[in-house]
Amino acid sequence: MYEFFFKYSPAVYNESEFILANTWPLWLLYALAVTFLAACLFMLVWKRKVLNVYQLVSIGGLQALMIGLVLFVLWQPALVTERLVGGENAVAILLDSSASMALIDDGETRMAQAQALLSEEGLAQLADIYNILPYAFAEELIELDNFSALPNPGDTSDIGRSIVQALREASNTSLGALILISDGADNSGNIDAATLSEIISYGVPIHTVGIGRETILEDLELANIQLPQSALPGTTLTAGVSIIHDQGGLTRVKVYNGDELISTEEILLSVDQNMTTAFIDIEVNEPGELDLRFTLDPINGEKNLANNSRAQVVDVPDGNYRILYIEGEPRWEYKFMQRAMDEDPSVQLSTLLRVTPNKFYRQGIDDPAQLEEGFPSERAELFAYDALIIGSVELAEFSEEQQQMIHDFVSERGGSLMMLAGLNGLGLGGWSESVVSEVLPARLPSDDAAFVRQQAKVIPTPSGLASPILQLSGSPSENLERWNDLPNIADYQNIGPLRPAASTLLEIDVDGELQPLLITQPYGRGQSYIMATGGTWRWQMSMPLEDMSHETFWRQLARGLVANSPLPFELSTTVENEEIRVRAQVRDPDAEENQGLAVSAVVSSQYGPAMTLELLPSSSQPGVYEASFKPADTGLFSVEAISRIGDTPISSTRSAIRYEQNQEAFSIRQNRDLLENLATATGGQYWQAQEWDELPEAISYSTAGITEQDIRYLWDAPIIFILLLLLKTAEWLLRRRWRTI
Repeated sequence: MYEFFFKYSPAVYNESEFILANTWPLWLLYALAVTFLAACLFMLVWKRKVLNVYQLVSIGGLQALMIGLVLFVLWQPALVTERLVGGENAVAILLDSSASMALIDDGETRMAQAQALLSEEGLAQLADIYNILPYAFAEELIELDNFSALPNPGDTSDIGRSIVQALREASNTSLGALILISDGADNSGNIDAATLSEIISYGVPIHTVGIGRETILEDLELANIQLPQSALPGTTLTAGVSIIHDQGGLTRVKVYNGDELISTEEILLSVDQNMTTAFIDIEVNEPGELDLRFTLDPINGEKNLANNSRAQVVDVPDGNYRILYIEGEPRWEYKFMQRAMDEDPSVQLSTLLRVTPNKFYRQGIDDPAQLEEGFPSERAELFAYDALIIGSVELAEFSEEQQQMIHDFVSERGGSLMMLAGLNGLGLGGWSESVVSEVLPARLPSDDAAFVRQQAKVIPTPSGLASPILQLSGSPSENLERWNDLPNIADYQNIGPLRPAASTLLEIDVDGELQPLLITQPYGRGQSYIMATGGTWRWQMSMPLEDMSHETFWRQLARGLVANSPLPFELSTTVENEEIRVRAQVRDPDAEENQGLAVSAVVSSQYGPAMTLELLPSSSQPGVYEASFKPADTGLFSVEAISRIGDTPISSTRSAIRYEQNQEAFSIRQNRDLLENLATATGGQYWQAQEWDELPEAISYSTAGITEQDIRYLWDAPIIFILLLLLKTAEWLLRRRWRTI
């Protein structure tokens, strides 16, 4: 209908520039317009005694429009378009041949739907005008003779990399456009900014053709599992389980450790969203490895069950984490906190309690020389700890060098710092004037820093209730109830405004007004905390003897302090592009004892002999050693890294990872957003399969290849003659009505 009235399609108008093709000068057009308008005005003035003003303006306006339209036609309006020259340009067609294209949609595979477009008949219109360059791709680009014989389905797909390879290979031809036929399932993590910039730099429009359904009601997908790579024995891990779905309902997640079922959880799928995230608690008991597998129960009619399961390995190291606690006065908080932590085998608490101005009482030390001179004066001694707790101790107790060490302990070492309220703590101790205050999650006041001996009710925040630190019970409702049942704390301290990155875990109710009690924030490589009370000991003193709330809180808080503290020698394993990447890191590469280090790793698996890797130093990251290998099969891989100087072993650490080759079973819904964004960024368009016949016309407007100017005249468009007829008819009808003819 559009082309009937306007002669050409909307695409022609969008891609063209409007001109007046007649060579007559424009001043003549303006002169004629003024002359004819003056003549119309004269006739209207001559008729002023017969018609009123409204009638004169109506007839005059219609005459002026008609004259203007006639002059417009005489100057030959036209559209000028840059179009690809037929027979002189090439079009590259990239067909996704990854395993996800073998999925069945609407009774046939996605690949069959794509091949129907690329049959001899489907390509005839394009092949008559352009030289067709056929390619298939999964992880790598493969050049084809035609689309009837395709390579075996690939295990992964990398759209960005394949497009770049095609553009490079076709750079010596006049490439007019690139057509990408895919479901958009990209296992490389989508197209990063650097790859997209390189694609855009070629100036070739990419037209994307989406294959596959965007909504699959009969499918659930376990999209992601959020878990730390390591955990302490005796802790509770909280796994974030994200499920993609296209309808609401109930499902169940089962969690296995190896072959042992350790947890089940029913999850209500949201009706309003297509992704639901739930949290499942997992008890960590013994050191070793948790070989976890999360599995979704299938729903009715679900055929693709491979995306209902994901595996992840969690390392549970066998060793103690060390916390240094310095306290300026003997008080109840010190006594009961120390007693609570003493029962935790994973955390060793070393304490310095000031008993006189120049004397400290030491507990939890390994040998008589440890902390003999009081608080550490050397970085190496302080950095040997994983967390630091500073109680009611004034700033003057620490030298400027020690203050800077505390700052660096968090920012560089990656340790945790917690400061407790007290008569000589926080702002009252002068800490607002120290470099240490930069680390803390609140700006300590120097004036209004009162330590108030008044009882207050403790209230956990929503983020606090979600934190492992505040889990007094495995049931969310029971956990909240237990917090509500705790006695009031004995005191609190004003801490000043929070910093932007701070998160409040606990609050207190002070005369109907809430103020922060336990807050935290990341800083550099580490984490900082403020506990604005020295009175949690009332939870122990005022509750029944068998109640373990106080002990549980402080043990979990201690573990929270040390859980993410970097070890002197750490190992991580990840899967990247079908390879397992092994990465070891030395915490302090500039230390004298770490000079001349070499690192090797022994990799053992379930199905074959062990292999040894030599890890090479990273050129961009000091203290980092890396290597990678391609597994011969799927399964669990255990890696032990050993650092050495010459033939002398220095330290060792281990990690584990499960390698699986079913990436194409995930993200099976058509990723239309990726395809549309790619097309828009390069000047192309997104198309559905049924719009395939419109592609040749759209491609012709590319300016990437060899082009020519195409002039299309508009003077004979039907809409112009229809307008002329309507204008003259309207004038005749008005004159007839007003009896002027």
